[in-house]
Amino acid sequence: MMNKGQKYGVYLISKSLSSDEASDEQVMLFKQLLQTCGYEVTELTAIEQLEQTSNQDLIFYDAALADEKLGAFYRYQGYARWILFNLQPGDIDECEAIIAGVEGTFYTSDTPELLLKGVRRLAKMDVWFKRNSINEALRRLRQQTRKASAAINRPQELSKSMVHPKLTKREVTIIELVAQGSQNQEIADQLHISVNTVKTHIYSIFRKTHSRNRIELLSWSQQFVSDYSRA
Repeated sequence: MMNKGQKYGVYLISKSLSSDEASDEQVMLFKQLLQTCGYEVTELTAIEQLEQTSNQDLIFYDAALADEKLGAFYRYQGYARWILFNLQPGDIDECEAIIAGVEGTFYTSDTPELLLKGVRRLAKMDVWFKRNSINEALRRLRQQTRKASAAINRPQELSKSMVHPKLTKREVTIIELVAQGSQNQEIADQLHISVNTVKTHIYSIFRKTHSRNRIELLSWSQQFVSDYSRA
């Protein structure tokens, strides 16, 4: 739902909303902040309840009770701008979230004024992260690009060596493209699949290789090729 001046949907997703008793204070605070900004908010208790969403829709996801803070984001098959809230300091690697495509993060330690500022920035199509996290994410991407340049020179070696028993052929192909510096949309275009399918594959790859982000996946792939060569 949205008011007349609201051009996109705003969804608040939290398991605590399923309780008949008083919901989590942080969730209620976030709801009030969104309403203060003039949003019509759709309240849901699970990702599965989401309707079809668009690129501009905002999903505020309560990550407090999630074991994998980015798990729901990686699994979601729709299009939307994801924001994680109700986080504790250290819950996630913000750089990973930025590189993966999350739009913002909010913490229980944030003041109401800071929360409101962040929500308003998101309304202007900005992202909301700590400046240090954005700078570090840029450094990691540059590092990834440098590693990708080296990987481009040996794509056949990677393809022949990447015979990890748990990976599918499609997952191996995606790892090769990640090693070449390709982002999700570029991978989707090259393989003629949707961006959401790419995200699903990457989430599966992360689990199988015990990687938390693309940088660790690149390190894993290089180590795997090295180990294979010595075998």
